[in-house]
Amino acid sequence: MEQNLEVLLKQADDLREGIQKIHNDSKMMGYNSAGIRDCALTLQKCIKKVGNNKLAALAARDKRKVYAEMEDAIEQLLEFID
Repeated sequence: MEQNLEVLLKQADDLREGIQKIHNDSKMMGYNSAGIRDCALTLQKCIKKVGNNKLAALAARDKRKVYAEMEDAIEQLLEFID
């Protein structure tokens, strides 16, 4: 009976570790999805600025800023994916 209890305790510890890992993974998924959403909104905003025919053409300096912001958002997306 003592051996059965030891096995049961070991299984309980394994279960606790598994639940903790799933909990940590789910927290990271929430963080990653929020980050991905923010990056997507940034890209959407930048694309609208560059591609909006109703506005006068962006100055070269402003285009560089917009493209730099898009590049930063893409780099962040890649970090979330990895």
